[in-house]
Amino acid sequence: MLADLFITFLKLGAFIFGSGHALAQAMQNEIVFERGWLTEDQFREGWAAGNALPGPIAPKVVAYTGYLQAGMIGAYVSVIAYLLPSVTGMAALAAALVYEGGDEGFVGKLLKGLKSAVQGIKPAVLAVLLEAFLSYTGVSFPKGASMSAQWMPLCAVAAGSVLLLVGMRMMAEGDTVFLLSDGRALAVFALSFIAMAGLGWSAIYIMLGAAAVGLSYMLF
Repeated sequence: MLADLFITFLKLGAFIFGSGHALAQAMQNEIVFERGWLTEDQFREGWAAGNALPGPIAPKVVAYTGYLQAGMIGAYVSVIAYLLPSVTGMAALAAALVYEGGDEGFVGKLLKGLKSAVQGIKPAVLAVLLEAFLSYTGVSFPKGASMSAQWMPLCAVAAGSVLLLVGMRMMAEGDTVFLLSDGRALAVFALSFIAMAGLGWSAIYIMLGAAAVGLSYMLF
């Protein structure tokens, strides 16, 4: 059971994006429907209890699930497995972002690759944020509706666009290339938004694709 808990939550920690309620569906699918470790009522009770306590909700639900399956040891194993990918990934990215050495050798090339991947992910993150903004505001444009009937959604989209441009400018601070004038960044942003909002792709595939595009910064 401990091995199953570790593998399951290691996978969840590595391959789902977002925080808070954005994780609810993915965690419920795995914990309730796939594994059968909790009933739907138990999952809802755990999620509600997690909301009542301080700190991020996802690790609390993970600890709750692990405890019900294998006691206190199960809770610790589950939380460690869930957090391990994030801690490891952030440590590697932090090292890459502050790395000032040359590009020679395996370590230098690896850190340069990580830094390039982050460069590609930046516009994809902005696309995800824009898609989330539109989802939460419920913006829609029914066919045949007059422009005047759509002034509120249009204002919401305009406000989101302004925030987006400000975010792109802030993220570009210190970069040698301003994101708005970078063709690759604009392409990643547009394609990421279309893939999420129009095709319903998972954020994990969006981020992996954006990271792959980012690696092209190593070449030109």
